[in-house]
Amino acid sequence: MAAVTGVLADYARGEASESDVVRALLAHDGWYAPMLWLSEVFPDRKVYDSMIPTPALGQAPAPGQLWVFTDAEQVAAAIEAGSAFAAAGGRVRGVELFGALGHAVSQIQVNPAGLAEHGWSVGIDDAVLDFLARWIGALEVETALNESADDLGERLAGFQHYVVPVDDTGRPRVVALLKPPGNYVMAFTAPDLYAAHQKRDPGVTGAADMPAATLFELADYDGVDGVVLDMKESDSFILPQDLCSAVLKLIA
Repeated sequence: MAAVTGVLADYARGEASESDVVRALLAHDGWYAPMLWLSEVFPDRKVYDSMIPTPALGQAPAPGQLWVFTDAEQVAAAIEAGSAFAAAGGRVRGVELFGALGHAVSQIQVNPAGLAEHGWSVGIDDAVLDFLARWIGALEVETALNESADDLGERLAGFQHYVVPVDDTGRPRVVALLKPPGNYVMAFTAPDLYAAHQKRDPGVTGAADMPAATLFELADYDGVDGVVLDMKESDSFILPQDLCSAVLKLIA
């Protein structure tokens, strides 16, 4: 069973948050979707790891509805239930699949023939597309940070929705660190990482949605030595003033 279905089951029991679900959906790299839709949104991709045919006759998705599957077993369950959608292709990364959604899709449904607790659905509108785009951007920045990717600077500069904790005065939260020594403005790539930190830090009273240019300019303030991203109890990513300046140059 894919890990994402475990998160969906936890959510159904009230043991996981919406942020947990969104992160799991986007982080999952084994999605299957109807080949007709995949051909429309990824016209240059001709080969998939697996293509599973379905019967010519059966229950098809309603117009505007997109069925997607967490693994081949969920595709098989849909076939067993009498579904028909020509063929399913996979494996597709979550950030690619959800990033390809547009107004041609009015609703996306996960695992339509699986157990209820392994399913999920949402209507697609401008607000949902914007919400997903923010999360996808956050996960792409996180991946670039973790992998020290060649395009890390461009990813940091291009992200427009850093979650910046603020204190009771409304000012960005600054934390003193020992390695390297200095005072750093805190920022997080995604809401769930911010929420986890807020539980540990009583000095955080809220958050600001901040574009890259505004965030990294804070490193020039008196008494500020840089930015610390995605601060956890065990690790974090520290950008001293010189690296913040380098990111700002990529924006200019």
